[in-house]
Amino acid sequence: MNQDEIRNLPIDIAFARLGEWLVDRKRIPMDWRKRLAAVKAKISKSFALLPKETDPFLQTLDPEGISYLESKQVYEILLKSTPESRNIFGRLSGVSGEWEGILHAYEKDNIFLGEAAQIMVQNVNYDIPYQKKQVQKFQQQLAELERKEVEIKRNAAISAAKYSEACQELGLQGVNLRLELLETARKSLPSTFSQILELLSSDSISRAIEYYSAFVRDAHTEKGQTPVPVLPNLCSVRDIPPSLSASPSPEVLDAITYQVCDHKTANPAVATDMVNDIDWDITVDSSQIDWEIGTVEVEDNGHGLGPFEIINASDAQPNSPFHGDGTKDPDFSSSGISWDVNDPNTTAADFEDTFLLSSLANTGFDHHPVTDAPEIISDRSQLMETEYRNNILDDLFEVEAFLNQRLLEMTDVETLSLQHQVHSVAPMVLQQYSSDSIQSMLSVISSVVSLLTNRKTLDLVMILNSRRFFDRLVNTLEEKKHHEVKLKEGLNEIHAKRLELQNSLTSSWPKQEAAIAKTRELKKLCESTLSSLFDGRPVHIIGEITAVLNSGVSV
Repeated sequence: MNQDEIRNLPIDIAFARLGEWLVDRKRIPMDWRKRLAAVKAKISKSFALLPKETDPFLQTLDPEGISYLESKQVYEILLKSTPESRNIFGRLSGVSGEWEGILHAYEKDNIFLGEAAQIMVQNVNYDIPYQKKQVQKFQQQLAELERKEVEIKRNAAISAAKYSEACQELGLQGVNLRLELLETARKSLPSTFSQILELLSSDSISRAIEYYSAFVRDAHTEKGQTPVPVLPNLCSVRDIPPSLSASPSPEVLDAITYQVCDHKTANPAVATDMVNDIDWDITVDSSQIDWEIGTVEVEDNGHGLGPFEIINASDAQPNSPFHGDGTKDPDFSSSGISWDVNDPNTTAADFEDTFLLSSLANTGFDHHPVTDAPEIISDRSQLMETEYRNNILDDLFEVEAFLNQRLLEMTDVETLSLQHQVHSVAPMVLQQYSSDSIQSMLSVISSVVSLLTNRKTLDLVMILNSRRFFDRLVNTLEEKKHHEVKLKEGLNEIHAKRLELQNSLTSSWPKQEAAIAKTRELKKLCESTLSSLFDGRPVHIIGEITAVLNSGVSV
């Protein structure tokens, strides 16, 4: 192998042992760390004297992060920005001279190579992996926040849908739940009660009662005995239909009114502040008051009242509003007095309470105290009472069971011949009902039972009857609404957290890129410098540094 071939053989150096390799090959002195510390101290001292306003790069420097590369850039900037001034020995003076001395200290015995090896190991083994982990951590947290945001939005939409569905089911707009519930119950129940009474008064129910009564009279009544009345409650509601009025009970109505009163009494400081804010323009400086009181001799006028004199009504003042007989002058009026008092402390809650009371008045709800309960109850429909409805249902279930049994007997093939024989000897009133007519009766009875036992109907009745149920229903609806609001507030927190993570991610990218770029530049500097020290032989710094630099920021 000739000399040219040897000169072209590359020198591969593991970056992790570059510092030891340089010391072993005596390319840098053994005490290079001590000398480097002296250079760093000189940099810290000269950094304070830098004219940072001359170049933006100088304003971004950190004295702890200045290495040989940054010192070289600073020196080049100072050469361009400051006039050249050299001493008699031909060296630069001033700040430029100090940084020229720093470069010479770096380059003496190749101290900068030891620093470069130290920085590359630090960046490859610690700084760059840490920055990459930070970026991955921020990206994972952002992905988690996106997942949470999607889930919260989905739950908020579900909560809003449930709240809207509950309001639509009850016929509410969701603005003022208490007032709307009362208004819905007050308007919906009369139409429901009207449908119930209309079905109970129909021909199908009449024929069902007649059929059942005739059957009981024929099958269960002895000759000469008075038939036992059947379905008394059903007959009573047909003969004496109850009222259709659906008004809230006293306790429910008081719950609405006391809501306003509680708000008023919960703010007693408002009235005190109103009084304290009045300027009465009264001073108690007695020195400014001239009472014009002198020594007065009191004479007794003979009626035993001392200085007090009895004035006859006929001696009344001419400007008085009363005549001598004690009657009031009709021409006298207090219209000259302005009673228009404006409260500057009136709040939005006061207007809301006023609106609530006016709304109650407009919807026909007059607030009656508990002592007026009999008057309210007398106007309420009997269908609002649970016992009254249950009695009607008992009769309906009784006649329904009877009709189902008759229909089963008429349609049973096995006993059909026997039924014809029994049917032929039965009274005419029982023979006129066929299976189709019985089916029609059952259909109407089922409709009435459905109206009386419908969940919405029972809820509306309970709204007007029970304050506890009314409050619980309002609280349930408000919880659904508040759950949506709470979830949306959580979205605001997620947005703030996302902005914080994005800012952190934005600041981490430049740090990682700067560390990789500086490591690549130091590697190139070391390879070119060592190549010149070994007569131009190519030098390659190998190891993990190559993988890190090739992967770049994408790793």
